Amino acid sequence: MRSLEEAHAARLTSIFEHTPVGVAILRGPTHVFEYANREYLGMVGHRPLIGKPAREALPELEGQGLFELLDEVYRSGVPHSGRSAQVMIDRGGAQRDETFFDFVYQPLTEDGGVIGLTAVCFEVTELAKARRAAELANRAKDEFLAMLGHELRNPLAPILTALQLMNLRGVTGAERERQIIERQVKHVVRLVDDLLDVSRITRGMVQLRNERLRLADVITKAIEIASPSIEDRRHTLQVDFHGGLEVDGDAARLGQVFANLLNNAAKYTDQAGIIRVRTERVGDAVEVHVTDTGRGIAPEMLPRVFDLFMQERQDLGRVQGGLGIGLAIVRSLVEAHGGSVRAQSMGRGKGATFTVTLPLAISAAPIRSVEPPAAAFAPAPGSRILLVDDNHDAATVLADSLRELGHDVLVAHDGPTALVAVAEYRPQVALLDLGLPVMDGFELADRLRGESGLSDLTLIAVTGYAQEVDRRRTAASGFDLHLAKPIDVHQLDTFIRASTENSTSTQEGTV
Repeated sequence: MRSLEEAHAARLTSIFEHTPVGVAILRGPTHVFEYANREYLGMVGHRPLIGKPAREALPELEGQGLFELLDEVYRSGVPHSGRSAQVMIDRGGAQRDETFFDFVYQPLTEDGGVIGLTAVCFEVTELAKARRAAELANRAKDEFLAMLGHELRNPLAPILTALQLMNLRGVTGAERERQIIERQVKHVVRLVDDLLDVSRITRGMVQLRNERLRLADVITKAIEIASPSIEDRRHTLQVDFHGGLEVDGDAARLGQVFANLLNNAAKYTDQAGIIRVRTERVGDAVEVHVTDTGRGIAPEMLPRVFDLFMQERQDLGRVQGGLGIGLAIVRSLVEAHGGSVRAQSMGRGKGATFTVTLPLAISAAPIRSVEPPAAAFAPAPGSRILLVDDNHDAATVLADSLRELGHDVLVAHDGPTALVAVAEYRPQVALLDLGLPVMDGFELADRLRGESGLSDLTLIAVTGYAQEVDRRRTAASGFDLHLAKPIDVHQLDTFIRASTENSTSTQEGTV
């Protein structure tokens, strides 16, 4: 009759043999295999292991770091666990298999000393490869969105710049039609920006430029951005600001939050509705309520309204339109500011309220107004500008606009042509597209700065590449400004005049 110890050992052996994870017991400093269950043997190709040291039994693992881990666990007596560890293993085929494991190395002790260890392994190859495929697909998606943004911005740029040029020339014909074109082009630009934003924001890649802000200033700017949508649908906007509320945040991104909420309210409220914006202090936080008298939100949609690409079912007319990403951007940006956002609705047809909660400012930094200075038309003598863009339409209308503003502009459509031209034309400013043929804008910028007499050249990237990584790259390459197409020619004019005036003042001060 078996002893209790033998019965217990038999039960453990039976459990190990039938468990769906690999289990092996190794003894001594050379990790001699004492036991390996069927699952473990299957993982290593059903080769003989028992009685062999690990390095002899599994020689292909040399150099992959696993033997060193075994040595460390045996030496220190501290368990080690690994997740999705990549292992090249010989399973008897023509080549080694790429496998992935979750595993635990657990020391075995006796009389206070380590005598061996237990290896417990679970193969996760399919899961790891699926995760890697998803990461590759996500990276490909981001690259596609970046290229999509670039390709869409390029044709949009000359359209919007041509409209600005018509205004500069005082063209009065077809004013209503031009306003419609400008409004719709800007709408497409916002959609492109949202597509790029949602990829960056949801992955936490947006860098906030925080400072102390008057919340009323931020919301006022957001109302200005959303006013075309509100006015187009003849809504009444009611505003109730609690005075003196300040927050620490990124003015542009918080403005984007409230503009998205206002546009959302305008879009989902029938003609001549009412939209209310109200702020109140609640303890150490401020709440901003955006309420509408619109179509409301069905109860089953409320928990999912901030999810990416989530929209209620619409009819074929898609009256509301949109991509279903605006509220996802709102949530991500608010949470990046340490706040929260929630949606409330009594149901379909009963309107909705979106409440943004933000912590009150704790910064001692001076308050900055988010209102940009008005760009004045200044057809005074300007600068000598080299404009390099392989899109002929975009280059033509931008050059004409800058000439209307008093600048002298030379246009080139590739880098080599530009380099030949600067031998006689000594520009003060260079506007460079980044995606140029022959040599890209970065190489051209470096070559221009190396030209004799052009060391003080102001470099401005005017490009369809508008992601944060593109802006960081241009800054690191010595560009003074990064403008995403389509651009505001008055903003560009203001920057050029300021930069050339500073350059002239500096030169005069050193004479």
